[in-house]
Amino acid sequence: MIGGYFRSRFGIWTRTFLLVVSLGWCSIPSEVSGFSFAIMRAQVIPDADGLRSISEILASERTQSSMVGSIMALLATLDEAGILPPEGTSQANQLIHGLIQLQAAFLKSTSPELTAYLMAAENHWIMKHNEREYGSLAIAGLTSRVLEALILYDKEHPMWEDPKIVAAVQAFNVTGSDWVLIVNMVNKAETVFRDRGRSIHELYDQWRVKMPGGKS
Repeated sequence: MIGGYFRSRFGIWTRTFLLVVSLGWCSIPSEVSGFSFAIMRAQVIPDADGLRSISEILASERTQSSMVGSIMALLATLDEAGILPPEGTSQANQLIHGLIQLQAAFLKSTSPELTAYLMAAENHWIMKHNEREYGSLAIAGLTSRVLEALILYDKEHPMWEDPKIVAAVQAFNVTGSDWVLIVNMVNKAETVFRDRGRSIHELYDQWRVKMPGGKS
């Protein structure tokens, strides 16, 4: 079933998922195994030092399959909203880069300010939505709820106005323009799903179980 979806909608999130598989970090349904990995290895995304391949980013981070799965589910959710930039464009590459590196920053940074910011954003979300099964970023990765928690908290406490937080995320090659793009994509997706009478988190949860580290 999921293999058929991959074949019919070979988007940028599919490329990333298959690349992760090609690097040996998770299994893949046999229906999808015939895809070519060469075009994915040629994919490049921008960072502060120039062009860097998705393969290099994922390999350098040694990302666990569960953390890869959270990014894949986010991209699949945005894809279902029909708002992903055309594959291979600089904006598409920037979105993949931004999501991967933002997750890495919050997971691996030793900055106490960044850690405190994440905790404050997550606590703000939990209190506002009264969700006991929220799933912190350290456990579940950059989920739709974690991402929205950061976006909502950023509205009241702008991340990019704190020099220490800026320095912490920039150490992982996350820029202000990366953040703006991510926020715009999430806001657009929320509007699309709301008009359909759905929730972005509902769609994310459905995709998450199909991705690496998901639970059936």
